[in-house]
Amino acid sequence: MFTLIRLAFRNVLRNKGRAVFTTGAIGFGVMMTLLLGSFVVGLGNAMVDDIVEGKVGALQVHRKGYDDVRENQPLDLDFAEVGGAMDKVRKVPGVTAVSPRLVFSGLAANGAQSTMIVVTGVVPELEYKALPRSNEFLLGKRLDSAVPNGAIFGTELADALGLKAGSGGGTIQAAAKSGQQNALDFELRGTLNNGNAFESKRSVTVPLKWAQNLLGMEGRVTELAVATRNRADIADVADRVRAALGPDYEVQTWKQLRPNVDDVVNFQRMVLGAICSIFLVIAIIGVINTMLMAVMERTREIGTMMAVGMRRGRITELFLWEAVALAVLGTTSGLAISLTIILTIASRGGVPANAPGSTAVYHIVPAVPLDLLLPTLLAAGLGTILAGVYPSWRAARLNPVDALRAT
Repeated sequence: MFTLIRLAFRNVLRNKGRAVFTTGAIGFGVMMTLLLGSFVVGLGNAMVDDIVEGKVGALQVHRKGYDDVRENQPLDLDFAEVGGAMDKVRKVPGVTAVSPRLVFSGLAANGAQSTMIVVTGVVPELEYKALPRSNEFLLGKRLDSAVPNGAIFGTELADALGLKAGSGGGTIQAAAKSGQQNALDFELRGTLNNGNAFESKRSVTVPLKWAQNLLGMEGRVTELAVATRNRADIADVADRVRAALGPDYEVQTWKQLRPNVDDVVNFQRMVLGAICSIFLVIAIIGVINTMLMAVMERTREIGTMMAVGMRRGRITELFLWEAVALAVLGTTSGLAISLTIILTIASRGGVPANAPGSTAVYHIVPAVPLDLLLPTLLAAGLGTILAGVYPSWRAARLNPVDALRAT
């Protein structure tokens, strides 16, 4: 066997031009598959990171029935800010941070005009632990408990009201839980453009105590945003949270809260699979062509091997080992080049990209997970070897006498 392997590699390298062309085709297929795949995975990771660490959290907890009327921001499905649900969630294995929130709708006014808004009251210190990227696209200062009436507006909302960070603010008016209309002054700390058009036009974030005072709901919240230790275990953590809270609460993962993002990520991977298959098929066709040419050019050589007693099975094995040699050289070269490019880009912080219609800049960091790397190498390697089956069979089927007469 070792003799056949040595002969196979020698035969492949004997025609250096053809070897470079064939291994280059295989390597190109592997390289493009891994490069495209790594950027698709990186884009998907950036989208999921934005949702999980910047907008909704890994999980959200509400009173049962809240999701059915979520669009109305119901205040009657509230629960205690401390103790109870929050303490139970904190104790669940896999939970790393919990941020209480109070979500409601109201009006923002600058003294001359007003507009509808959706307000989220948060405890800044807890919110930034549960959603560490929530201020990634913030212009100005973040919320601080030392500034109890501070507010962060969506960029387009602040522009529409003519508000500038650090130059005063206006008032926010909302209906309290009792139905009474209340209004409080706010100070604009900063503006946020996270790529979501609705949030840029309607979202406002304020300190939780300020929101509770406005609504007359001291010590009450409407949801908990939860961070988990491992993203792969979110579903399991959600089950444990449900078990800890019981039937009076509902727990939703980010996939349930933003199903469109999960659909987009899955669609991207389907398109990636189709494109990568095309690259690999092209490479395999090149291998079949090269192997057939080798059989045609080495007809007399094959006849000589048969004449000195080499069996057809061994000839088949020899050509298959040549296919293996091409697979090893091609996949290795493609893997080395692609990983070098990917690691270089990743070490520099990825590639900046703008979301359509947004000034928010995301950094796409390419990544090569095992579920991309192993199938790519396996498909390229096995595809190349299988591509050598027919030429190997054809070589073994040659008639020794006719092969020796070939010119």
